[in-house]
Amino acid sequence: MALVKAKEVVFENEDNYQKQTYRNRMYIYGANGKLSLNVPIKHTGNKSNHQKYRDVRIENDFPWQKQHWRSLETVYRTSPFFEFYEDDFRPVYDQKFEFLIDFNYKCLELAL
Repeated sequence: MALVKAKEVVFENEDNYQKQTYRNRMYIYGANGKLSLNVPIKHTGNKSNHQKYRDVRIENDFPWQKQHWRSLETVYRTSPFFEFYEDDFRPVYDQKFEFLIDFNYKCLELAL
């Protein structure tokens, strides 16, 4: 994996947020095929003004984290090692994040 072998890794936090990227979505695979999990974001309402990635706020008015966790449990509960990692990943879906970048960095930190 390139990330592991790299001498240095740099993340761009100042670029313009682009819709329909992996910054706010992921896919998991279950018995019925591919399932999309999207982190809802708050839209600024000003379409002419580009929003910086670091400024993108998560829409927490509905329980998206609860839905994501249930999906992960449903798909992976019987997989090997789910119980081993469950206690590490569960808090990410219990904690409320204001910014998408903070949620993404927390997930990356856990994965690494």
